[in-house]
Amino acid sequence: MDEQVKKTGACVGIDYYSCEEAIKRLNEYLDHQLTEEERVVVLKHLEICKPCFSRFSFEQNLIVSVRAKLTKICAPQPLREKLRGLLRSEDRLI
Repeated sequence: MDEQVKKTGACVGIDYYSCEEAIKRLNEYLDHQLTEEERVVVLKHLEICKPCFSRFSFEQNLIVSVRAKLTKICAPQPLREKLRGLLRSEDRLI
């Protein structure tokens, strides 16, 4: 991280958001929970601020990787059958 960012928490010449504000909105950005206006402001900050862009890229790649692995995980058939049986038993109790 460059010295200006360390000292002020913001990149030189950026009026859009401080680095701290941009990072706070990172998860909302990645989860598509920002308004269009907020999204544009975060994008403008990321275009200018290399440290924030690096962090954003890392987190985005991590999320993509985790999601890809989660879709590939499949419980063994005996476990799925046991869970279905337990769920049916619970339904009868309710």
